[in-house]
Amino acid sequence: MNWKQATLELVLFCCGVLQAGSFRQDVDVDGTAVRERQLVLRVVGPNGRPVVGAQVGTGLNIFEDSQGHPPQTITMWLRGQKRLWPFRSDAEGQVVLTGEDTEFRHFYAQYLPAGWVGYRRLLEGSSSGRVVLRVEPACHVHGQLTSTGLDRLGCPVAKTVAFLYDSRDRLLMYFVSEQGRYEFLLPGGRYELECVGEGPAGIETERVRVNLDIEKGQPALDVGAIDLAATRLAELFGEQAPDLAAIDHWRGQKPARLSRLQGNVVVLVFWGGWSRPCLQTMPQLIELHDLYAEQGVVIIGIHDNSVKTVPELEAELTEARQLYWGRRDVPFAVGIDSGPGRGAVHEDYGVDQWPTTIVIDRAGHVAGKFKPWGELQAELPRLLSDPLDRGFTP
Repeated sequence: MNWKQATLELVLFCCGVLQAGSFRQDVDVDGTAVRERQLVLRVVGPNGRPVVGAQVGTGLNIFEDSQGHPPQTITMWLRGQKRLWPFRSDAEGQVVLTGEDTEFRHFYAQYLPAGWVGYRRLLEGSSSGRVVLRVEPACHVHGQLTSTGLDRLGCPVAKTVAFLYDSRDRLLMYFVSEQGRYEFLLPGGRYELECVGEGPAGIETERVRVNLDIEKGQPALDVGAIDLAATRLAELFGEQAPDLAAIDHWRGQKPARLSRLQGNVVVLVFWGGWSRPCLQTMPQLIELHDLYAEQGVVIIGIHDNSVKTVPELEAELTEARQLYWGRRDVPFAVGIDSGPGRGAVHEDYGVDQWPTTIVIDRAGHVAGKFKPWGELQAELPRLLSDPLDRGFTP
């Protein structure tokens, strides 16, 4: 791969506030001395000499051109603010970080003219103000991703993502492709690769993890082809949706059986009161209910079996209403799942992430998995306008 043709995004992943770095003394407008945190990274090559012009960040995100990202976009995101990135080492091979940037504990460097890369993770709580970041000849790691399972179901993989973690399970980089491939430039060390494929309508494959051991000086590592199995939800795509028979306890009015809800678009929201992302997503679902309830959209919440009764669920939601929902209550029915794992209904739909929003079309078929806002909001008008010509007679 010509790395200049890829879209490279170097992104900071914050590890939390740490006391680190030396201090530079400046003078405030009133003459008061101000001490600013400072962390100096010195990039050196295999010969120990400073490297001028090395790109230094905390991770590398690669999008192939087909992803619609403009070429050579290099940005950094820190606490929601877009910043120029990456830093480049100066004439002395140094990158000087100040203020909030000194809080980061892991750094990745590239010097592509020589094919050198390096990675350095600082110890938590380290107070060193000067750090040496050594680069070495890169190992070209590459492989292919396929899914015979999704091919068999007639919904081939449209996009694959390969995530790369360091030896402490810290996300270092990822590669997004529409060609079912990935490649990374890595220094020697131990890593873990996690791969997933995505088909139509948010349908995904199972995630596969592979350990990678790279020797120092190793020029290449061909991981080969990894076949990503279809998930349970993928197997259900386009099929009749399983009913919710395992749910005995309902908060709010118990909805009709799914077979009796045909003619409506049904949104199943799998969630747990223990999950902050679930609680933060609920206002979006409440708003969708307000917008579409009278147009034929039925939202049904499926809480996992971490609670057993409606009073337990009520106690769990008291704080959520105050903190996340603007004192509003959930306006749609919520069932409490029961059975093995997180619950039998979770097992029927293959749900292992929370929240998960699964949509059932007007004919009662599983139409896909969508994010509650944006994706789902854009999809609902189309689903509501679909004709009932797939076996359902109103």
